[in-house]
Amino acid sequence: MAKTAERIDPERFDTREEYLLYLRHSFAYEYAKSRIRPTDEVIEVGSGEGYGTSLLSQAAARVVGLDIDKATVEHASQKYASNKVRFALYDGSTIPSPDSTFDLAVSFQVIEHIRDDAGHVAEICRILKPDGILVLTTPNRGYRLHPGQKPWNRFHIREYDPQQLEATLRKSFADVLVLGIRGSEEVQAIERARVAWALKGGPLSAIRRSLPEPLKLFLGGVLGTLRKVTHPDSSTRDFINAYSLNDFHVINDGVGESLDLLAVCHKPA
Repeated sequence: MAKTAERIDPERFDTREEYLLYLRHSFAYEYAKSRIRPTDEVIEVGSGEGYGTSLLSQAAARVVGLDIDKATVEHASQKYASNKVRFALYDGSTIPSPDSTFDLAVSFQVIEHIRDDAGHVAEICRILKPDGILVLTTPNRGYRLHPGQKPWNRFHIREYDPQQLEATLRKSFADVLVLGIRGSEEVQAIERARVAWALKGGPLSAIRRSLPEPLKLFLGGVLGTLRKVTHPDSSTRDFINAYSLNDFHVINDGVGESLDLLAVCHKPA
């Protein structure tokens, strides 16, 4: 599977920042996994490379991973499918499952990509059983964007603060808790530096949006190489041993300081 800025390959980390992003996402999967019962039917909406869906299957009776990209679904099926895990293609709008099918749904780093975000949440609520749970993550715009600024990540339609995310989720779920995923002080500083670098490229981001996709990818590669040259400490492989899931934790207070928003939504029984 081709590596992109939006799809993590757990076997390829070129920089410290990429590895920390992988750990951050893995932490969210471990959190969701802790809420799964052995008899649960689980669905991941936006399963990507598939490593997270496979992790969830360690605790569930069955897991289905959905993605909109055919090549990605084929890769995940070849690498992770089993008698407990299957992957399927969907159109990004309608989940191909009957009402009240799953006990728990996961949607990690997806909602910021979807134009009809309320529809995305409503569709997940539809396929959950009564008393089912949705666990969702999305980047916290509070440290990534200036007030009123549009996302610099060209794949993101919008980004949320805690109040905005809660308001969107409450259109379908009455019981919503918005928590945060925070890193250690060192991890927080590294991520803030990465975002500051991206913000400096604001004018370039506007130009990239108007370029053909091959040129966008080429420009992204050039900027990535430049970052490695100007930040040599971030390109050493020592980071694999330097950081772990223990560098992340869930917070109830001060959610606005988190890296990712973590929402837990319960469907009424």
